[in-house]
Amino acid sequence: MKTYFVTGSVSAGSPVDAASFFLCISDCEVGVGLLRPCCEVCMVFDFIKSWGRCGGAVEKDRLKPRVGITGSFGRGNYGDELYVQNYKHWFGSWAELHLLTGLQRSYYLKEFAEARVDLMDSVVLGGGDLLCPYRSKIDRDFIHPSYLRRPLHVAGIGVERNKPEVNIDTVQEWKKFLGGSNVRSISVRDPGSKKWIEEKINPEVPVLSHPDLVCALPLPSIKKLHGPPVLGIVTRHIKHPKEYLVMTEVGRRLASQGWRVRHIIGGVGEHGRKDYENSKHVEIEGKEVVFSHNLDDISRALGECSLVLSMKLHTTLVATMYGVPTVAVNPVVKAKAFMRSIGREELAIHPDDERLLSLVESGVPPVPMQEVQRLREEASDYMRALSQNIWSEFRGASHVRRKLLSKKPSMP
Repeated sequence: MKTYFVTGSVSAGSPVDAASFFLCISDCEVGVGLLRPCCEVCMVFDFIKSWGRCGGAVEKDRLKPRVGITGSFGRGNYGDELYVQNYKHWFGSWAELHLLTGLQRSYYLKEFAEARVDLMDSVVLGGGDLLCPYRSKIDRDFIHPSYLRRPLHVAGIGVERNKPEVNIDTVQEWKKFLGGSNVRSISVRDPGSKKWIEEKINPEVPVLSHPDLVCALPLPSIKKLHGPPVLGIVTRHIKHPKEYLVMTEVGRRLASQGWRVRHIIGGVGEHGRKDYENSKHVEIEGKEVVFSHNLDDISRALGECSLVLSMKLHTTLVATMYGVPTVAVNPVVKAKAFMRSIGREELAIHPDDERLLSLVESGVPPVPMQEVQRLREEASDYMRALSQNIWSEFRGASHVRRKLLSKKPSMP
């Protein structure tokens, strides 16, 4: 094999075998007169000026994998947007992240969606309740066929099991999607979802169960407020005002005892605006309203409370992770599953159940922080394993990557 001596920066004058050199070129950006120095054998060559991009060359940072994330993102729901924050935290130091929601859906434009997905090294779908067995229509952002062109990891999804009905066509469509040959892993956020998928879908890939991915997200620091205790209330714009009557009474009683009442809007953008307009049905004199398009502001507003009554899963989850006693006043399956995971299933109560009054009056039990720590560790372990799987496949696909990259990504 011929040996080339190259001149330039790091390894000027060092021998580089031809195979490694050309592999390196195919893994780097070629510019006008410049091969980007992303590894020790990338040098400046005058003859590159006329090349443009060399055969199969890929874009910037090809020693970093491109990871496409997708799901119910960009729609303004607080919890779904926290998944994006979680991926940024765990993947951001070693991967280049791309948001794949909103791909072209029309068949005659499919090549545009395919071309975008083809740029990725891996695709990660989830989390959230993406699989709803009783709905006849599946959101295309959840099972876009183009995702299956690349290694796909289905991460921390849930099966919405609030109704017993099952739409056979919906199940068959999910079965086909999750049975794709490029599906590398499937994980869910609660044991009930795992059992349902194993029984109804029966994919070839093992189904893992772990806590909700947001449990692995470091939350912004807070300073506990001085002065009177704070009651936090979180509602949903899809709820009818009559479902707020008991919560409103709780708020009025605590306000009369000197508590501050804080209505926290669990959404941003248009979603947040709808929640804000709906929040006006909770009429409590002196009530504060926290409505921000900054996710950290919402998290901090929850963490500063002394007690939270929440109609949303992730406001329940985040308040709990901060150690704030929280009652889930929208006891759907996913809320019950989370409260059960910390040994507090009795704190999932229907909003018009007057037991809520006596529960608050007698004192909501403290958060079992040892259980919170367990959830955090298990969710973090999953994120580390997912990161390692994506990294190992990317690194193993190239001789140069195996030579230059460490076996483990640089994770937080």
